[in-house]
Amino acid sequence: MKPPVEVVKGRIVEYDERAGELVIRAPYPDWATMLKREYRTCLVQPVDSRPLSDKQRRACYALIGEIADYTGEGKDRTKERMKLKFLAEDTKAIGEQIFSLSNAPMSLVCGFQRFLVRFIVDWDLPTRFPLLDMVDDIPDYIYACLIAKKCCITGRPAQLHHVDRVGLGRDRTDIVHEGMEVLPLSPEMHQEAHTMTDQEFFDKYHLPGGIELDKTLSRIWRLKSKKE
Repeated sequence: MKPPVEVVKGRIVEYDERAGELVIRAPYPDWATMLKREYRTCLVQPVDSRPLSDKQRRACYALIGEIADYTGEGKDRTKERMKLKFLAEDTKAIGEQIFSLSNAPMSLVCGFQRFLVRFIVDWDLPTRFPLLDMVDDIPDYIYACLIAKKCCITGRPAQLHHVDRVGLGRDRTDIVHEGMEVLPLSPEMHQEAHTMTDQEFFDKYHLPGGIELDKTLSRIWRLKSKKE
């Protein structure tokens, strides 16, 4: 019996740079089903063919290990549960089967790694290593830390560090903070950040910079945002 939604694997045979269009060739021998269902359009998901690095694989297993140790569920069961949770919540693609960390596309594993980091931050799970060392997408991680009000370096409760310095004598409650670049830092890290230039601090802790406050973050931190 035919599934209600089919997945057909094709091959890119041409790319029209001026039109920005892909030409894809995909085998589909079931002419009767094609006519019956009146197929006219299809969804296309490019598959990342870059080889997965050992560093990414090790990072995922380390993050899964921390979750498993906290829940007591066991690493294998935790790995499969987190994969299913990731596929259900964070991907819109319809896969043929659950992916393997041994041969999955790099972009999929990067997304899974980002999902695991956010899960740990959201649920405030303890880790035996700085999460910053296991992060592939640092801006996404910092954003998650801002939402959770956790220091992006130590994981402790955070204060808001303005990369765009507010300055002495200015009333913070009257300033429009939306659009300002910030970092969530523990009191110790916050104090250290004020003893050096921003670039020196970024270089020391391997940070690309701060994150611009949007309306969601401004609301979480109870800061003034721009009028609609």
